[in-house]
Amino acid sequence: MNEIVPRYEFRLFGTCLGMAEQRLRALAPCESISESREIYLLDGDRVHEMNVKIRRGKLELKRLVDRHRGLERWRPAGQWAFPVAPDILGDTLWPDALPDQGTTRATMLSANDLFRLVAQRDVSLRRANVAKRRFRFSLPACRAEFDQLLVNGAATESLALESEDPQALLELQSTLRLEDCENQCYPLALSRILGITPLPGEEAYG
Repeated sequence: MNEIVPRYEFRLFGTCLGMAEQRLRALAPCESISESREIYLLDGDRVHEMNVKIRRGKLELKRLVDRHRGLERWRPAGQWAFPVAPDILGDTLWPDALPDQGTTRATMLSANDLFRLVAQRDVSLRRANVAKRRFRFSLPACRAEFDQLLVNGAATESLALESEDPQALLELQSTLRLEDCENQCYPLALSRILGITPLPGEEAYG
């Protein structure tokens, strides 16, 4: 059985990432392009520590395990094919975000069951539909991607770097001139786009 090794990640979001994309493409050719539709489930109190999404018919979980010089280290922590047991939702993923399901704990839940649950007024979770076009690049000791995104229909972009070696990742970040950019994981960025989590300096918009 292969050991799961957490990876350090750096990601930024925006609509004007052209210069960073050009620098990345100058370092390595694009090796693959893929498209997908994914659904992220956001807990406003935990967007800094867990990443939950539905992709290709499976519920996937990553957890934040460490931070190092502005980088975040994430570890895959679970993957479940639908239907899933209610205990996975209430005990493993969102112990404080779901209401007491009572007798429903004996019933396996489909993806649609989960969507209906999230849509309930007393559930503190939100859904983000994300369409992705991903351009992937491989560099020494690092992987990178540039993503074109639609988040509930709103267009944005993302550039991500990841590696098991934090120093290699920091060096690539410097080469791409991204040292002063905020590292935003998907849950944090999506929750800001949807208005769940305040933007930095949001008081200036008042």
